[in-house]
Amino acid sequence: MFSRILIKLVDEAIFPAILLLATRLTSMLVVSKFFHANYEINANGVIFVNLSDYLKVNSYSTLFMILILAIGLLFIIIKSFVFHDSHISPGFSAKIYSLKMPSLIQSSFNIYSQGTIWLSYIYLILIVASFMTLFGMLYSWVLFVAIITTVISTALFVMDIEHEVKINKGKEIEYDSDSKYLEREEE
Repeated sequence: MFSRILIKLVDEAIFPAILLLATRLTSMLVVSKFFHANYEINANGVIFVNLSDYLKVNSYSTLFMILILAIGLLFIIIKSFVFHDSHISPGFSAKIYSLKMPSLIQSSFNIYSQGTIWLSYIYLILIVASFMTLFGMLYSWVLFVAIITTVISTALFVMDIEHEVKINKGKEIEYDSDSKYLEREEE
């Protein structure tokens, strides 16, 4: 069971990591071009001519990363509140199946593994943004946006987990219901 959880978390971590890297690189180029920031690329990396250009580009590219994480977290939070298999209404579930989109209905395992990864990335951005703000490499308002995004998304996930606990209270604990994983473990 431990290996299934670990594999799922690693699988879920790949897409947001690539998305964040692409967002960082793209936003650095776009923001640099928008603000006419002078920079050069050499063996040491991207070097900005003056500090104010670096501060602008770093702040706005970090902001774009936070916004991408907020959009991803919003999508997962919507799935957890609306399409969570434990608290979706039978009528809505029937509509989803009639539209031939049953993959929208998500299990707790899928939702919470995705949420864990995306939340860990927003916390990582928050920690890095805190240090960058402390050392004057980031505008302080970007840090406040990161704090607000982190607090709101964490609170919403906690609310969904509390709702899930209330629903499952008194039910028998199901450790692993996926038969293909059970067959592999028996071999």
